[in-house]
Amino acid sequence: MFPFDAEEGFRSSKDFGNDNADSNHLTPDDLVGGEPHRDADGRPVALCVGFDLISSARLSEAFEEISIVGRFEEEPSVIMQAVLAGGADLVIVHDRLPLADIAPCVTQLRRVTPAVKVLFAGDAPTGGRLLAAMRAGIVDWIDFGAGDRDLCARLENALELAKEERRRDERVARLKGICRKLSDGRGEIVREAQQAAGHMAEALEDVRERIDEAAIVGEFRGLISQELDVEDLLRTSMQYLLTKTGATNAAVFLPGSRADQFGLGAYVHYDCPRASAQPLLQRLCDDVCPKLAATDDLVRFADTSEFIRSLGIEASVLDDAELVAWPARHGNECMGVFFLFRNKSEPFREELAGLIDALRPVFAAQMAKLVRVHHRSNFQWPQVQSEHADDASDAEEEDDSGEEWRRAA
Repeated sequence: MFPFDAEEGFRSSKDFGNDNADSNHLTPDDLVGGEPHRDADGRPVALCVGFDLISSARLSEAFEEISIVGRFEEEPSVIMQAVLAGGADLVIVHDRLPLADIAPCVTQLRRVTPAVKVLFAGDAPTGGRLLAAMRAGIVDWIDFGAGDRDLCARLENALELAKEERRRDERVARLKGICRKLSDGRGEIVREAQQAAGHMAEALEDVRERIDEAAIVGEFRGLISQELDVEDLLRTSMQYLLTKTGATNAAVFLPGSRADQFGLGAYVHYDCPRASAQPLLQRLCDDVCPKLAATDDLVRFADTSEFIRSLGIEASVLDDAELVAWPARHGNECMGVFFLFRNKSEPFREELAGLIDALRPVFAAQMAKLVRVHHRSNFQWPQVQSEHADDASDAEEEDDSGEEWRRAA
């Protein structure tokens, strides 16, 4: 979706708008969000300022202990230049240097390279001097009077702070790069976002329709699954269908013993009494049902004139009417053919097709179940003959028959 390359989007900030710059020339932006500065062995670097030989030796021992490279300078004026030129993770300043000389440099470092942490080192500080140093931006004070373990722990904590700051700067740099790319392709992204939103809305609408359809199917199945009589099944099915279609004339034809034989199973009249519709119903039963039962089509006639002419009858009940018809099939068998018709002034909704497709297999399955139940109910119990029928009298056979039935049962 995005018009920028994922790999490019995660370059450091110096890669954007400065592609032709000399890679050997360092600027303050080069230190923001980049990798920590390391020596050739990959160890972090600490810039130490203002230390004498004794305190330098103390620091060097600690550096050796935790694998830090120490660079020593005498004057605080070189701090900024040294950090920009050679890089550093920590800046450690001796407490004998005036805080007033260090504070401006610390402020500038925090603005340009916030990941570089500044520490003071020396004798145990007084409360006032420690507070002033912290307000100036010093992150910690290393007391040379403390043990080696405490000194190393403070250095490691400062390095962890610097590392976390660099990770944060890297995230910021990545986001800046992405924002730049997004800004350049804003129009395209907006168009793609609108298209995606449209597709999502369509998908949500489709999901909502499927959920509604599943709920209707479940409701319909729950209603008709309780019906074990054909008339009750037809009545319940038609009542439920009419709640979805609105008032309409409706007829259901059920198959007979032959493939081309159908009979009227149920009729619902809205604006057409059965007596008026009798010729039409008979022709639908004799001519249309066998043809429709062999298909799985849902048929709709918005103009029934041609349909009336094809039937060859005087079907005035279909004048200015709209007709919908469909078979309900279970496996390879047609379990019923439905017809709905009413005046064009009350047309059937387009959504009716999806509703019918969802409900007709449920009706067909329940009708098939009733057929199976009906066939089982006609089972004839076999008569079990006595093993000694040839040797017994007629009276004895008559007496034993009940016992044989019981045994068979």
